[in-house]
Order: sequence, then C-alpha cells, then structure tokens
Amino acid sequence: MELINKKYYDGFEGEPEIQFINKRGNDSEILVMWEGYFDQIMRLMSPDESGWTGLAYCYNMYLGWYEESPWAIEDLQMALKQFESIDSQELCSEAKEILVLICDMLGESISNSFKVFIARE
Repeated sequence: MELINKKYYDGFEGEPEIQFINKRGNDSEILVMWEGYFDQIMRLMSPDESGWTGLAYCYNMYLGWYEESPWAIEDLQMALKQFESIDSQELCSEAKEILVLICDMLGESISNSFKVFIARE
C-alpha cells in the first residue's frame, strides 16, 4: 500500500517535484513537494571543514536523484544530521513543515531500518 502526501505540491502541478519515499517492506510512504520548497531547504545546508558531503554534496553537484530516480539515500544518519542543522527560521512556513516531516521520516527509517529514496519528477 502507498500512503501519498501531496499537500506540498498542490497548486504546482506541471512544475518539477521532489518525492521522499520511505520503503517499509511492501508498503511506501511518499512525501511529494514542489522542488522550490526543497531547494529552499537544501540551500541552507553548509559545507563542513572538508567541503560538501552527503546530500548537500549530491544537491550542489547535481548527482544522485538528478541522475537516477528514485535514488537511495545511503547514509540516513548523515542526512538526518544535515537536515537537523538547518535554521528553520529562514524558511517559509511550508518549507518549515516539510523539514519537520523529512526529519521525522529519516528518524523513523533509521530506527526501523527502512530505506529512503529521493525521486525527482
């Protein structure tokens, strides 16, 4: 069964979308958002001492979900750490809500050994 949340894509039909897909055996939870909200979130990630890493590296180098969709997030803990490092006060209200949902999804996936994928449509 698929549980799809398209709240953050409504009104943007025809624009690029990003999907976070939480695979739970045969079931999936999918968070669909307008790419603009996702860009707003990703732009607030900062490089660490060694440069871009994890999802921020893929985003800035147009790798991962840009080349292969859906694309599996290999290091969920690093991804969660990167999203948690974002100052949500700099986001619009929708992007703030999305950030919380992404962090919740990643946290649950880590706890339950689920896989998470990102798709760009």
